[in-house]
Amino acid sequence: MAKSKIPGMWQAKLKGGVWQVLSEDGQLIATLANIVDAKDKAKLIATSPYMLGALKAMVELIGDEDLPDNGELSGAAICDMARSAVAMATGHENWPFSDT
Repeated sequence: MAKSKIPGMWQAKLKGGVWQVLSEDGQLIATLANIVDAKDKAKLIATSPYMLGALKAMVELIGDEDLPDNGELSGAAICDMARSAVAMATGHENWPFSDT
């Protein structure tokens, strides 16, 4: 399968044994070295703009309603998690971040 470039998505690249995450225009976002699962973490960081966009679209689609339960999963809990994740990523909720 050919790799396609998604607008706004960052890139994870291995350079000199260190994983770097670069913005769409090549600016350094993060460097991951000497940590467990550096490649997986770099990929997660690199795909975060795309995932945030998808999550925002989902939250916009569901609005103030909740998804129905399916007998195994709580639709309300899933919607609350999605809304909270968007709030955290966009600075509207501080947890788990700290300015100190």
